[in-house]
Amino acid sequence: MNRIKLVHLDSLSCEAIFRIAPNGDYVIISQVGDVTEPAPQNRVHLFRSTDKGESWSKGESIYPEDGRAVYLTEVAVNGQDMYVFAQIHDGAFLDWDCVVLHSADSGYTWENLGRVPCFERSFVFIRSAIRLKNGAIMLSYHNYEVSEEENERLKREGKLIVHADLESVETGTIVSYDEGKTFEKCKKPFIIPLSTPEGKRLWQWTEPTLMELKDGRIVMLIRINGTGYLWRSESCDGGMSWSEPVRTDIPGPNNKPKLIRLPDGKIALLNTPNSKLGLRQRYPLTVWISDDELESFSYKRVIADMPGAYSYSDGVPSPDGKHILFAFEFNRHDIYFVDHEIET
Repeated sequence: MNRIKLVHLDSLSCEAIFRIAPNGDYVIISQVGDVTEPAPQNRVHLFRSTDKGESWSKGESIYPEDGRAVYLTEVAVNGQDMYVFAQIHDGAFLDWDCVVLHSADSGYTWENLGRVPCFERSFVFIRSAIRLKNGAIMLSYHNYEVSEEENERLKREGKLIVHADLESVETGTIVSYDEGKTFEKCKKPFIIPLSTPEGKRLWQWTEPTLMELKDGRIVMLIRINGTGYLWRSESCDGGMSWSEPVRTDIPGPNNKPKLIRLPDGKIALLNTPNSKLGLRQRYPLTVWISDDELESFSYKRVIADMPGAYSYSDGVPSPDGKHILFAFEFNRHDIYFVDHEIET
């Protein structure tokens, strides 16, 4: 059974991420504002529910207004602390600051902790925070080495970050063994070209999602535009090195996937399994569950299948493990909350 609630309508809504706050409130944090992204009026708002998703507050900004655009890529909850990984920029993903925002009161107030560790001057997107069995905290990333000179050139020419003169994007992980005080960057990430084998320019947002398997391997599923499928990389050394990605048989129309470990040990995948390419091919919205450590998916349920763009679904299991709670954006302007009761 699915309970689906409309949370917000806007001229633009992107990257809606659901989490359970330390005080038990349901929260969705999402980019809103303007009519496209990146754009000057993009902002990040928090929506709150105190009745388990039945009703939702109006969005409130989590970053003080300074005239710059704001984007987010991950929300992590660790004990009584919440963290948002965000990009503060000029509206074109230029003049950026990639920062960590922290809340100690379940998202009512926020402080800026400064730049993302290991990437002090990089244009980087942090994704998929997980805790490993050894207690370490792992974050995935996709990083774009745009120089100050290239940043200035793009500004002069009125272009966006996707027009940067780059050959590739780096994808990997950073790991903390001291509860986030310090992080170590992986020694062997993998590189994805920003062009097709035929030489055609093709920007890539790899948007990795992570899962530690019971045998200690760590799996990363990524989006590679233009292929129609999700791709998989593995690490056998705690995230210090990553294998070259291989194509899976899981369809993906250029959309972010999300892996979720359930309390019973099974692994859920939120995805839109469609091999056709394009924003409007991001359907159907599905929940798949694997009971054999991602070797196969024995449980496949469709949440919504009306043609359109079901983008960037992201969430967590319910505390009792009987439900998967998540948010998604529809057609780039609606934010929805989903409570999917796992069928037995």
